[in-house]
Amino acid sequence: MADFGWAEALDAQVALAVQTLATPGLHAFMEGLSVAHGPRGIAVLTAAVAAMLFVGRRRADALWLLLTVFGGAALNHLLKHSIQRPRPGMEHLDAVATDFSFPSGHAANTTLLYGALALLLIRHVRTAGLRALAAAFAASAVLLVSSSRLVLGAHRFSDVAAGVLLGLLVLAASMLVRTALRR
Repeated sequence: MADFGWAEALDAQVALAVQTLATPGLHAFMEGLSVAHGPRGIAVLTAAVAAMLFVGRRRADALWLLLTVFGGAALNHLLKHSIQRPRPGMEHLDAVATDFSFPSGHAANTTLLYGALALLLIRHVRTAGLRALAAAFAASAVLLVSSSRLVLGAHRFSDVAAGVLLGLLVLAASMLVRTALRR
């Protein structure tokens, strides 16, 4: 059996550092960010953008966005319930965090949504500056929402890292499939 003591030590060090730096104001901000990017918020944002794409006659983009984000979210849910890692026992655990911890759904779903939006913009925008801005915005959103899960004590660092990695893997696979289907 593999020894993951190094990951547990890293999780503990990150948790201590985050909790040391957390202030009531930061906690309140992160709680709002986390609620807005929970399952319901991500679903509403995804559906709204897909509807705009559909109305704008970008139906293939709308379908790709829906399948990528909701397919990735379903995969995350299956993994979470297969692994069944309990939530960390932290004092600031938000009331919304009621299911399992690994991988972080907030981190995965935020990576899926904002990563997919950045990829769509990069694909359709010709200006290098706007492409860079789209990528920077997506990365910032993922970093902020993922950090919120640590500040709130809802996840360990390894949960969040796995969620981001899962989101990136689903995005890469989705782009590969989409490219192959176009040929």
